[in-house]
Amino acid sequence: GGPAAVGGEGERPTRPTSDLLVPRLDPRDQRQVAIELASGPGKKLVFARTRAFAEQLADLLDDAGIRAESIHGDLNQSRRTRALEKFTSGRVDVMVATDVAARGIHVDDIALVIQADAPDEYKAYLHRSGRTGRAGQEGTVVTLVPPRRPRPTEDLLAPPPPPAPRPSRAPGAPSPAAPPAPQPPPAS
Repeated sequence: GGPAAVGGEGERPTRPTSDLLVPRLDPRDQRQVAIELASGPGKKLVFARTRAFAEQLADLLDDAGIRAESIHGDLNQSRRTRALEKFTSGRVDVMVATDVAARGIHVDDIALVIQADAPDEYKAYLHRSGRTGRAGQEGTVVTLVPPRRPRPTEDLLAPPPPPAPRPSRAPGAPSPAAPPAPQPPPAS
């Protein structure tokens, strides 16, 4: 087993135990791969960037015989709570969520996180991946990558480099941004 991944308020998420990229998928293939991944055993959490895509994926999964619910910021609290209860209890196998809606998901036995839409930044990736591999369990994150992205997804899934060290200066030396000290006029 690898490190447990946790996420939520005040908790530091860690990387999942397995991390897979499915590069440069055509949108039609992206949906098909998401359906195939979601059909496996265990609870799955699927991330979609928009409410419309979350609902569309949940409908596609239902049509494929996979019990799915979607949650997003446009749902009222009681509908969100009901959907989460179905997911937690196992009456629904797949939860399709937007990033904002997923912040309320604290379920220990999510086997797989599927990023149907790749995240925009590493921090979002960490929060998404922190939904699996909790409580010492193994966790897998699969990211489906569209053919053209402004920034390579591989870069987004890597932690940012540490900040560059600031150049040191001798005590009493002027800071590099300070203007030169005025010189007295030459004696005549």
